[in-house]
Amino acid sequence: MKEFIKKFNELQRMLLLAIVVAVVLCLLALIPLFVFNQPGWLIGVGIGSVIELINIFLLYKGSDISIHAMKAIRFLGFYFIRMFLFLAGFAVTALFSYGIKNVVEPISIFYNSLWGVLIAYVPMQIAVVFVMGRNKKTLISASEDTKDEEIK
Repeated sequence: MKEFIKKFNELQRMLLLAIVVAVVLCLLALIPLFVFNQPGWLIGVGIGSVIELINIFLLYKGSDISIHAMKAIRFLGFYFIRMFLFLAGFAVTALFSYGIKNVVEPISIFYNSLWGVLIAYVPMQIAVVFVMGRNKKTLISASEDTKDEEIK
């Protein structure tokens, strides 16, 4: 198994780690579903995990594109897209959880989904920081190594 994982580049390994974390979080979110009959936790964790996978992909590809083009504005563009996705995850779950008076009615199964989104965001960010710190890499140098591994 270790040899199989070594064939992956850093982006693929990070996405694999994120998928493992997402599956574990979804399994943990099944506890409130079956014990307390609250599916909102699982819905929030699912939404947050998908957004976090997209954000990890954008993190690597954004730094890769900005390095090769030597344009900082592209890196900032990808950064703002990632932050927009974070906020959109919170906004959508808050909208469906609490609604807007006379516009959108709250949906009962989304109760506590806002907390589920937060639970999905935090461990993934810790995993990214841990992997980058362990390899003593910055986001910019990570994209260079990913490109080098793809060339080999």
